[in-house]
Amino acid sequence: MEIITESGGLNDMENSIAPEEKGKFGRLNCIDVFRGIAVAIMLIVTNPGNPLRNYPQLRHAAWNGYTVADLAFPFFMLIMGMVIPYAVDKRIKEGKSNLSIFNHILIRSIGLFCIGILLNGFPVYDLSIIRIPGVLQRIAIAYLCTGIIELIVKATVKKSYLQIIVESSLALSIISVYSVLLIKYSFPDYKNLVQTIDLYFLKGHLYTPDWDPEGILTTFSSIATAIFGSIAGNILFNRDNKARKKFITIFIYGVVTIIVASIIQRWFPYNKNLWSSSYVLITAGIAYLTISMLFLVIDVAGFKALFKPLMILGSNPIFVYVGFQIVCKTLWLIPMVNLTTGDSMNLNVWITTRFFTPWAGDRLDSFYFSLFYTILWIKIVSSSSRKNSYIKL
Repeated sequence: MEIITESGGLNDMENSIAPEEKGKFGRLNCIDVFRGIAVAIMLIVTNPGNPLRNYPQLRHAAWNGYTVADLAFPFFMLIMGMVIPYAVDKRIKEGKSNLSIFNHILIRSIGLFCIGILLNGFPVYDLSIIRIPGVLQRIAIAYLCTGIIELIVKATVKKSYLQIIVESSLALSIISVYSVLLIKYSFPDYKNLVQTIDLYFLKGHLYTPDWDPEGILTTFSSIATAIFGSIAGNILFNRDNKARKKFITIFIYGVVTIIVASIIQRWFPYNKNLWSSSYVLITAGIAYLTISMLFLVIDVAGFKALFKPLMILGSNPIFVYVGFQIVCKTLWLIPMVNLTTGDSMNLNVWITTRFFTPWAGDRLDSFYFSLFYTILWIKIVSSSSRKNSYIKL
């Protein structure tokens, strides 16, 4: 990685072309804000002041169902997909060959995958047990597959509405095939096809000895999430469509997707661990409704200043993700002792107990710590933005 300082030089993978997300109305600030919302959820969920006092909605669902905490990851996948159409179009208009664009996508994917592996091993790199799957690894694979799909679709299908139909069909085909495989070969509890494949190919390199939420087959399903993002991107960045049509189209897509998800979940419940078909659809639907409203309020109505903190937070997501992961594996693990009770605790719990519990009480202290930590990251990223300095993959 390197630090760049020229304005507009963010790479389109890591920062999702944040300085250059332009449609007919100029830069699409709604994507910046939506990305910021995803980062904020991620920070608050993964950095509780006291894990024992975290709100249920800020905890991942144990198995079936979903909470607010379960929205952050698919939101990132969807946002990544949203900016792929613009990135591909931009390079095509610059005269880049399809091979050149593919190489660009491949290199960025490999870079992200490697960063994910490095984070998994940090700070002790034991290659005999290092976890191979992970969040960045899944994003890298989905980015590679969705980028290739977008490139092929744009090269073979010229009409924009047909491109959306083709990509919608591909996304639905992926989750349909995945659902059939899982239903046909599933076993009680965790003993299903997902686990069987992971144990066969990656035994000893999983999140737990017998399970990984970012495993091989679930990553296949997550590609559909990225494609749903690409569909939204094709609508938002279509210069031939007026703002009203963009809003209505994405909003309707969101409503329909949520309705379909609510029907499917009767047979294949919402499940983040399995990245089930209903989970793909419900998270895509929520994202569609959210991005359509943000587009209307921010990019059409012009209410941009109110969302400035979220725009800042969403301007450098990979930097924030890598940074807080390192903090979680180092700073928060420093052992501290409560001088009043004599209890041993991690640094984040000690900070919460010492500085937040006295005035926030034992019901809100953990949440306020997470909120303060998120604001701190906004200040860090804001300082980087003022200097036009970003982390480039």
